[in-house]
Amino acid sequence: MQNSENTIYFNFSYFALKLLGKGLYSNHWSAIAELVANGLDAKAHNVKIYINMIDKQHSVIEIFDNGSGMAYDDLAEKYVLIGKDKRDDNELTDDIKKQMMGRKGIGKLAALYLSNKYYLISKTENAEEAAWCLDASYVKDSDIPHLDKCKLSDIGIECKKEWEDFSTGTMIRLTNVDLTNFGVKTLEGLKARLADFYLTEFLKGKIEVCVLNNSYDKKQFGGIEKSIAFKNFYAFFNNTDIDYEKKLSPGVRITAPIESIRQKQRAIVLVEPELFTVKGKKYFHRGDGSLTAHEMEYEMTGWIGIHTSIKKEDAIINDPDYLRNKAYRPNQLRLYVRKKLAVENFLDYIKNTQAFSNYIEGEISFDILDDDELGDIATSNRQGFVEDDERVQLLISLLKPIINYLIRARIKVANQVNEEIAAYYEEEKRRETEKRKLEEEKRRLEEENRKIAEGKRRKAELEVIRVEKEKRAALQDKEKAEKESKVQKERADSLGADLGSEKKRNYFLVDSLDEKQIDFAKRLHMLKINTATMSKTIKNNIMKLQRGRFKEADAWEYFKKMSYLTARTQAVLEYSAVANFNTKEEYTVGDIFSFIKEYCNKVLYRNEEIKVEPVILDKAFFQTRFVPQDIVIIIDNIISNSIKHGANCLKIIMRNDINGVQIDFIDDGNGIDPQIKNLDELFEFGKGYTATGTGVGLYHVKDIVVNKLYGNIKIISAPKKGFTLQIRIR
Repeated sequence: MQNSENTIYFNFSYFALKLLGKGLYSNHWSAIAELVANGLDAKAHNVKIYINMIDKQHSVIEIFDNGSGMAYDDLAEKYVLIGKDKRDDNELTDDIKKQMMGRKGIGKLAALYLSNKYYLISKTENAEEAAWCLDASYVKDSDIPHLDKCKLSDIGIECKKEWEDFSTGTMIRLTNVDLTNFGVKTLEGLKARLADFYLTEFLKGKIEVCVLNNSYDKKQFGGIEKSIAFKNFYAFFNNTDIDYEKKLSPGVRITAPIESIRQKQRAIVLVEPELFTVKGKKYFHRGDGSLTAHEMEYEMTGWIGIHTSIKKEDAIINDPDYLRNKAYRPNQLRLYVRKKLAVENFLDYIKNTQAFSNYIEGEISFDILDDDELGDIATSNRQGFVEDDERVQLLISLLKPIINYLIRARIKVANQVNEEIAAYYEEEKRRETEKRKLEEEKRRLEEENRKIAEGKRRKAELEVIRVEKEKRAALQDKEKAEKESKVQKERADSLGADLGSEKKRNYFLVDSLDEKQIDFAKRLHMLKINTATMSKTIKNNIMKLQRGRFKEADAWEYFKKMSYLTARTQAVLEYSAVANFNTKEEYTVGDIFSFIKEYCNKVLYRNEEIKVEPVILDKAFFQTRFVPQDIVIIIDNIISNSIKHGANCLKIIMRNDINGVQIDFIDDGNGIDPQIKNLDELFEFGKGYTATGTGVGLYHVKDIVVNKLYGNIKIISAPKKGFTLQIRIR
């Protein structure tokens, strides 16, 4: 067909264009990226992508740049000529040819992948702005495609203001583009994916995108950015001039079922580029099968990292910017040739099946794959290379050692984490075993304490029964004595003699005693019992002495018993005439706290050497069976020791707690000599540590607390800070 001023024909049929247009691209974004590459090859410094998907089924896409643009001759001689190698253009310098992304002149067909109808608007420095349209909506396969010139006013450019800001350039306006399946999140991933089509750090041109999802969205362009979660990398290789390391995290967390292990920061591994060979010289085969006349230089550059995890919920712990959805996959090794994406995931060529191989992500360049001097090894869809080509195999051999190194590093830290997990569970098992042992020991002690308490309770019940029996026996003895007294009195009355008169006087004296005198007589009876026991003890030991069987151990026991009986006698004499407690029996049942307080207030108030302050906390009480003289022995011995150590005041603090009864004796004296290291020795019989001490008092105190009250006792003393005696009874 002959071109005219208003019509320019392609050198292909519509059938061929459709086959190429649909077969070259696998998705919308590959096609859009190809159209952007055309603008960058046209020396554009700015390429804008505008997508209006408010009506998704009939979306509008406008891709425009500020490149050199195309005049009528460029369209007629270059644009419509499919398969023309752009790098053969004699008008271009060698530097420009080296920088060009495209080669075969078929990138323009990407527009037909997106829509059956598109507009091409272009303006140059020497030609006016012109608009053309390719409409393949209603054509036959045998028809020849052509560009028809149209009026700018009929096109309805939506980015008119932004387009007018460019003095030169080219716009491709696509209508009725079907973006039905693209949601907001998918679009977010696709923006990042679009950025991955280029090595943006090395591009001289700027790429900007504006997407309208809703009618109220404002038209606003923003630069595309790669979505790379650098802070999620555990190991990293980089041999470019860009300092990617500053984007890495100093430490990452590896997912684990144990919180403490999961939160542990682990230093990342920076791989030294010098460990690997990535460049060299080699003879290559040309397209006709012959070898090159000279060795050609090759070099693989870029960065490769291995992620801590590719599960989004785990990866975002290290890097919140980790993006993964159905439109964007981060775990890919992207291969670039001439700064444009050539293979989306080169890992498919390497075929590594090791654990963590799918954790690899990277961006590498290997421009020898598209060298003008060598044959074209691109696949038919222009999105890959012939796998068995020597250049592809060379790149695989360069990459394998690096990838294996990264995988080994990731496996090593995974094994370390697994060892920590195993150690944790082992420690948990040990702690659980120890816990069970402690619980069993606790149950055993509780059972023993229960049995002890049960024994004490039973003993107390038996003692109550014994006391009741004694009371009944005493009552029977009293009744018997009264009967005998009555009989004797009647007998004395009947005799009428002087002897009878004397007996009458004695009975009169007994009958005339008041209640206090009778109580005093009972107290004297207790003294009689104590002195009788002392006399008997002395006689027994004299007999042992006479028979030569009196040993040193017997002597100590003798002194202990005599000392205790003496203390009992003194205790009776001390309080019997004043206190209101019933002491006619050996034991009594009552509140020990009240006994101590009343004894202090009614007996000890006369002591001018020391002030005694009994304090009962929170209305506490200790109802039990006890010997009053024993409690007096405890109090008097502690008071005596406090006076010896210069105390002015002795406080007696009485309280109840969940473990039983507490009685603390606290004075303000000068404490115990710090040279005494073992305070428990003070409770031993005969060990006194003062000039006037005999080592008897505290022995009796401990003996009463431990053997009669079933408690325990402890001394707390600090030099110049007083003396504290703690009594605990359960």
